[in-house]
Amino acid sequence: MNQKLDDKLYEKLLMEANESLRLRSHYNLHASYTDPVQRLCIALKKGTYVKPHHHPLANKWELMLALKGESTLIIFDKKGFVLERHKLSPNNAINGIELKPNTWHTVFPQSEMSIILEVKEGPYTPSVKTDFADWAPDEGDSSVSIFLQWLEGAAKGDRYPG
Repeated sequence: MNQKLDDKLYEKLLMEANESLRLRSHYNLHASYTDPVQRLCIALKKGTYVKPHHHPLANKWELMLALKGESTLIIFDKKGFVLERHKLSPNNAINGIELKPNTWHTVFPQSEMSIILEVKEGPYTPSVKTDFADWAPDEGDSSVSIFLQWLEGAAKGDRYPG
């Protein structure tokens, strides 16, 4: 059966994100983690935390497209300095970005809730500790809310002082 990316799916994802402790939800469009292309919709609720990370394998590019709401994508160097900041929205000048492999990044909703489509080469490879930034707090850490506040205003050249 063909999968529609429509309001019915978006409402379901947003409801699941609202009920999730992590304030986000995923819907895989691919049938298996071994598929050659991984495609998923991700609903993000304000306050969710995606720890800055990278995909170090040479084939692990990543395409992010805004489907609903507004998200902010921040790209860092390996030491945590902000290189780029982009607002992604279906109605914005930029509604998607393809990241090269080994690009340090995070994404968070700018609006109360947002949905992005993520596409990357498969098969799925689980993240390991070294894929995540050691200069950012771990998920669940008490300083995550401070880091999220910092992200809201972080500009090119800034580095998290924590």
